[in-house]
Amino acid sequence: MQDNARKITYGAMMIALFAVLLAVTLYTPILGNVTMFFIPLPIILYRLRYDRAPSLLVTATGIMLSLLVGGIVLVPFAFIHGLLGFVVGDTVRTGKTKLYTLMATGLTLLVTGILMYVAAVFVFSFNAIDELFKMIHEAREQVTSFMGTLGGLPDNYDKLMDAQIEFYQTAIPSMFIITIFILAFVYITLNLEVASRLGNKIQKFPPFREMKLPVMTVIIYGIILLLSLFVPAEPGTNFYLITINATMILRFLFLLQGISFVHHFIYVMKAPKVMIGIATIFALLLSPITTMLGILDAGMNIRAWIRKDKLK
Repeated sequence: MQDNARKITYGAMMIALFAVLLAVTLYTPILGNVTMFFIPLPIILYRLRYDRAPSLLVTATGIMLSLLVGGIVLVPFAFIHGLLGFVVGDTVRTGKTKLYTLMATGLTLLVTGILMYVAAVFVFSFNAIDELFKMIHEAREQVTSFMGTLGGLPDNYDKLMDAQIEFYQTAIPSMFIITIFILAFVYITLNLEVASRLGNKIQKFPPFREMKLPVMTVIIYGIILLLSLFVPAEPGTNFYLITINATMILRFLFLLQGISFVHHFIYVMKAPKVMIGIATIFALLLSPITTMLGILDAGMNIRAWIRKDKLK
């Protein structure tokens, strides 16, 4: 009986905290940019302590309470973050790996994001992608007008701009997926760090320097490059769409692999920790080289050679 009372009391506290974070995010734009990332925290904290059934009830109650905080418009936002908190808390509570937690969280954000996009199109007649490209075209016209007043435009300016905009239109799926998984990583890192400092037992995840992509990713990337050389990929075709998006996602993964290799190298060399931040900045600035480094590390495991040389 006493345990049930504690469960109900703690649940009420987490629901109230969930509502407060929603309200702060909604009504204080500057501070809300920070509190937005911690909206799932109350659900995570509750799931780490109690079973799934009461955690789902707390999540559903928090989502319904958002109606009082911001009306029907806030419900989708609350739904995404409530579900996100439950997924993160559940995967950690059941002892899943960090990769599993990241994939589950990313897929949750991906699916809910697509559902909200579809709902916005059919219910509110609002297409975020169309609005984005309207802004891009308006910006292009402003830049064209401004550059025209400075002395004219290059002969192939319009052609280059059209090609660039068409590329972005084609690459929307991959850019969306990459952004979603970056957000998922940020949510996981921030919330689990706070949960750990509040005394919750969070399993230790492998450090980023131990990241290792399977060799199959290099093979797939090589196949895509070969196909793009021998099979003409005309803009607007399905093959062009698949090639562009697959290439962008794989290059992003290889960039992460290259940064991971840099972190591993600094760790093996026992360099000061401040070098990690400096090296990461340079790795991002020199992203083509870092990406190539990531491809080599994933395909040939060059970090193993460094360890051997260090042991000699």
